[in-house]
Amino acid sequence: MKMPRALKLLAKDRESGWIFTLVVCVPYLAFLIWMHVHHEMWRDEVHAWTLARLAKSFGELVTGDRIQEGHPPLWFWYLHVWTWITQSAYGIQAATIAASTAAAVLLARYAPFPRYLKVLLLFSYYFGFEYTVMARNYVLGWLFVCVFCALYHPLRVRYYLIGFALALLSLTSFYGLVMSCFLLGYFVLDQLTVSWSKPPQAVPAEVRAATSPRIFATIAIVAVVMIFCVLTLEPPEPNPFSPAFNLAALKSPAWSEMLYRFTAGLLPWRRYSLNDFWGEFYTFWDMHSVWPTYVGSGLMLLLLVALYPAWRLMLIYLAAVSSMLVFQEIRFFGVPRHWGHFFMLFVAASWLARLSFPRRRHWFSTALLVAILAVQAESFGVATVIDTREVFSGGRETAAFIEKAGLQDLPIVAGPDYMAVTVAGYLRRPFIRMETDEVNDTVVFHNRRRGFSREGLVRLAVEVSRERKSPVLLICFDTLPAPGPGATSTLLFTSRPGIVADEIFRVYRLQAD
Repeated sequence: MKMPRALKLLAKDRESGWIFTLVVCVPYLAFLIWMHVHHEMWRDEVHAWTLARLAKSFGELVTGDRIQEGHPPLWFWYLHVWTWITQSAYGIQAATIAASTAAAVLLARYAPFPRYLKVLLLFSYYFGFEYTVMARNYVLGWLFVCVFCALYHPLRVRYYLIGFALALLSLTSFYGLVMSCFLLGYFVLDQLTVSWSKPPQAVPAEVRAATSPRIFATIAIVAVVMIFCVLTLEPPEPNPFSPAFNLAALKSPAWSEMLYRFTAGLLPWRRYSLNDFWGEFYTFWDMHSVWPTYVGSGLMLLLLVALYPAWRLMLIYLAAVSSMLVFQEIRFFGVPRHWGHFFMLFVAASWLARLSFPRRRHWFSTALLVAILAVQAESFGVATVIDTREVFSGGRETAAFIEKAGLQDLPIVAGPDYMAVTVAGYLRRPFIRMETDEVNDTVVFHNRRRGFSREGLVRLAVEVSRERKSPVLLICFDTLPAPGPGATSTLLFTSRPGIVADEIFRVYRLQAD
């Protein structure tokens, strides 16, 4: 029985032209634009743009305030280029759309997956929302994973291009660094030829290893950039979002916690609820239940079987995932945007496996990817509906009110500072923070910080108003107490409740005698 033509077109896994890529990527681009128009960015997104916008050079993004972020500089360099086009905070969304679309083009044109699987991947939770609508550095990780896989061919080896792709991947995030390290290991193993010769005489057997000399240049390129990445990754001062290593965490309960993260990363099922969607772990999996342990163990086994007979990829995937899990256990537990790299790396490994064994049908890995993506379809649907229907953060709405009321030129006192950066980033205005008494658009987590209090914020606003003999714009995520004798404050605006619960902003006008 012949397969219908329509099914043949959907199942085709090798592209010879650009028609399918355009048919898929143009609607994908339109979808991303629609989502970004309806997505109000929060502090993690806006703050990166502010750092890039204020930087006077690429070098400043290596040695300046960026060093407190705990991320390599590539994302900030990339955004800095976009600031040459626009200073508006919407520039980071344009930059994210551009990187997301480039990754989609590479996937649609060069990935040896069936066409229907490419569509499912593009409209999955991670590649349709978490890494492409949320404007974070992880979109560059996805882009350079696609670049590496598109460049890779076991026979037509592009040594230097692959070296540069892996070097750039390592500069995207800690997870990009891990993936780059182990993908480089796979590249070296795959290009290494080992022969065993044993003559009939009773002499020792000989083992010969051969490879191209250019592979050493590739390793050198990636290694130099990786060293630079490690040196610029670690924040120099204590940071609440970058805790110290805790090797004592590697004890018996750690295994179940690791499997929970692995399960929740691959199967990020979401609740259709404003309050629960952006909850602590964003998933219905209970970390204290035994189910993630069983499901995670089974998933790990199935993923490794799906990569068979590419034993190099099986080894690399297991080692890379283990490294990520251990890091999360001893340093930073993470959230789904971090755990999604388990899935990203499996997509890359499946892509490479099909290149290494082009004549195999790879039906098991296809079925497994479809099953995982079927679960992610639920989380993708929930994320897109809620993000377009509800307010994600009150920062954009608050900044719009301030500009419409013509209040943006007043001195701004805001706190907590790491929340207020959202409003300041949209306004492109510096603000005074009580944690440090500094005036800036950004937040620096240095040792001179003190704890935030609503009373302290009001006292600072009164001092600023008296010193400058001017009304002060006071912004906080919470209701503020009365300023006391000799000063008056008026609540002007409260943003709508949103997905990020602590970015509901209140705007006060304070005047001190």
